[in-house]
Formats: sequence, structure tokens, C-alpha cells
Amino acid sequence: MIPTINMKKIVSFLPLLFFSIFSFAQTVNIKGVGTYYPTKTIRVWTNNDYISNSQKEITYSEIDSAGNFNVEFITKEINYITLKIDKYIASMYVEPNYSYELIVMPPDSTTYHNPNIEHDINIQINLKSRTEINALTMDYDKRFDYFLSIDYPDFVKRTPQAKIDSFKLAITNYYSTVSNPYFKTYIDYSIAAMEQKTNKSEKKLYQAYLENKPVLHHHLEYMNFFNTFYKQKLQTFSKEKDGAALSFNINNKGSYTGTMEVLKKAKYLQNDTIRELVLIKGMYEGYYDGSFDKMGIKAILKQIVEQSKIDEHKRIAQNCLSSFSKLQKGSIAPFFELPDKMGVTHSLDELRTKKYVYLMFYDQNCLPCMQQMKVIPSLKKTYGAQIEFVAISNDKSNADLKNFTAKYPKYDWTFLYDNSNGNLKKSYEIITLPTYFLISPDGKFIQVPADSPENNIEQVFFELTKPKEKRHGVGNKQNN
Repeated sequence: MIPTINMKKIVSFLPLLFFSIFSFAQTVNIKGVGTYYPTKTIRVWTNNDYISNSQKEITYSEIDSAGNFNVEFITKEINYITLKIDKYIASMYVEPNYSYELIVMPPDSTTYHNPNIEHDINIQINLKSRTEINALTMDYDKRFDYFLSIDYPDFVKRTPQAKIDSFKLAITNYYSTVSNPYFKTYIDYSIAAMEQKTNKSEKKLYQAYLENKPVLHHHLEYMNFFNTFYKQKLQTFSKEKDGAALSFNINNKGSYTGTMEVLKKAKYLQNDTIRELVLIKGMYEGYYDGSFDKMGIKAILKQIVEQSKIDEHKRIAQNCLSSFSKLQKGSIAPFFELPDKMGVTHSLDELRTKKYVYLMFYDQNCLPCMQQMKVIPSLKKTYGAQIEFVAISNDKSNADLKNFTAKYPKYDWTFLYDNSNGNLKKSYEIITLPTYFLISPDGKFIQVPADSPENNIEQVFFELTKPKEKRHGVGNKQNN
């Protein structure tokens, strides 16, 4: 059965079976046909995070003259991706260790398509399993849409809660044999979003869906609910009784700890993790709507990157700062020429000759730096022929660097000493250590900042270094 998928999906299946998920990186393969798009390039994108909504390209491939294509990448978890062909886009879920077959449908010929903006198109997925995540969500969406169409009069009257409770119970019973936690969260927060549009109180929504619940930074439905619930929360609070203190800590002091302390008085921000994430969200919103001072916003986000105990919040804050930055994907990486432990100088132009450069700024007294370095030898062993690994130290002297490399002889990549008196760190807008950048052989940023060795960088390396020959007989793999 090959159903059509586009946002809300429509397909039905029989009662569902047991499902298990993987927690480690595995390959995803998408083999498809798009006869309307011969010789075009199909690109796979995903969200960096759901606060800044910045996106990153995972991989891309050429569609051959017959319309066939094949893309392959790795993922650690269920991921929501977007397929892009020029200005045409379609979305789907992918899960580790799974192969997909799909058809990319032509754009709607009855509708005018502005060539300067993106347009949704449909894809048809050959669903091989009733427990695959697209099959589950499509089946659920059909039931969700049917419920709304039948009980729409109650929504108009603003009295739908009894019907929602009945729907929730029926859905829970129907999918009782499905153990996929991603899908269960998908159900919960799609219903939560529906209840937001009714007269259900904020207090009840908070107690049901946020209080004493884990914060699911990578789950689309959870973050859609979270972002709506806390939309403009800081801006609203700034106009209330304690709002002057909030504005002062942001605008005048640029104080992360001071702002977090004031926000304890705000409704539904008693949880430290939620409060910090809402602060990041508020800083991102405030930068663009002008509700707070931009210098104060940047100062607070930098402090979160440096001080937060939650790695995901550090990453999101850095993504927000990067969206404000002049350092962007595709821009030229700042030039440097620095000495190694023996005093021999190496320039960026030299290092990137015929290779990508994975650049790390570090300090040997930085515990995360030391922890993440342990992963690099295995990455270098696999990708060292095509990627130059470069570490720039924050040591006080070249002798410190020499002693460090002598202490860790297995760390055999390029180590350089920053003798620029802080100018290089300013050029690369270094906020905290470690910080990584991925630079192409032509000197342009591929990732700013780049993923860490412990995060998703191996997936990026995997995509960059794939061979160019034909794969599975359908199309050619391109490489930057």
C-alpha cells in the first residue's frame, strides 16, 4: 500500500504490533522516484533545534535523467526531515536502520507557484510495516481529523472537553499495544495542542503536560506545544508587577543569574530546566521584536553557553547567537597562521588544501575539551584521509602546548598555539570552550559552529566523504 503523505496523512491499518527503537546512530536509506524532477538535486534537511528553528542540510543527491535518486545518512533517533527539490518541499519521519521507498509527486498544476517561495508537494511512501513511525502517525492523524470533523460543533461552542477526554481514552485503548515512546508523545502533545485552542485553563494545561514531565527538546509535537504555551512569556511578564526587575536584569545588567532569579516569580516557571529554556526562547524572540536590549540579550545567551548545566541548552543558545552572527554557513572562514609545538607556522590555506578542516578551539584545563578529545582519534582513523583535524590551544605559552602533546602522544593531529593576543578568538566569535568549526577545501564554513565529536559530527563526516560513484544504480552522489 502506497499512501500519499503531506503534513496530515491519511491511511489506515489493522491493530498495531510491538515496536522498539534504537538509541545509537544507524543508517537511513531513502530510495525514490521523482520523474517530474530529472537532473535536479534533492536535499535532506532537519531542524537544528525548535527554538531558533535554524536548519541544517544532512545530505543531498542528484536525481538522474529517469527521475531516480538515492540518499543515505545516519541518525541516532527518530527524526523529522524535510526533502527539498528547488523550492518544492515535503516532510516525513525517519527512524534508524530503516530503508524507505517513495515517489515524489509533481506540484499541483492547478495552483500558481511563486518561484521565490517554498511550496509543499506530496510524497507517496511504500509503507512496509504497520509499526513504522510514518504508518503510526498517518493512522493516528486520520482518526484525529475524523474526530475533529464529527465533533466540530462542540469546538464552536467552546465546550469540547468531554469529547476530547473520550477521544483520548479511545485512542489510548486502540494503541495500547504500541510501545514506541516517540509515538505516544506525538499523541499526547497533539491532543495538548488541541486543548490549547479550547477554554482549558493554562494551569490545567501546565499540570497535565509540563509539570513534572521531561523536556523533549527534539520532539516536534512537544516543542510545538511548548513554544505556543510559552510564546512571548518574558514580554508579558515584563509588563507585570515584577517586570521592571526583569527588564533591568536583561537591559542594564545582561545578567543570566539575575534574570533566572526574577523569573522564579513568573507563573509556570518553577522548574529550572523549563525556566532556562523559556529564557533562551524569550531572548531569541526579544532580539527580533525589539522588546529587550540586544547587547543584554547576547550577554545572557553567552552566559548560558558558558554556565548552563544542560548541554542541549548550551547548543540552542549558541544556535541563537549564531543566527545573530556574521559567521554563517557559506561565508569565508577567517584566515589564521599559527605556530605548532615546534614553532613551525601553518596557515588555514595550507591546512585546507584538498581537505576539509575540522577546527577545534580548546583549553587543556577545560574538562569538556579533554573529554571530547578522547573521541577524535577514532574519527581521525576513519576520516583522516579527507579531513584535517586541527586544535588551537588557549595555553599561555608554546611550551605548555609542547608539554600537552608530549603527555598525550595518541593525539596525533595538528595542534597550534594561538599567539594572536586574542584576535583570532574575536574573529571566530569564541564564546566558550570547546568550540568547533567545519571548513570546506575552498575555505568556506560548512557548519558554524560545528557539531562536537560526541554529538552528530560523524554523520556530517559520513556524508561529506561518501564516494562519488553510482550507488544502488540510481543517480550519482555529489560531494562538496
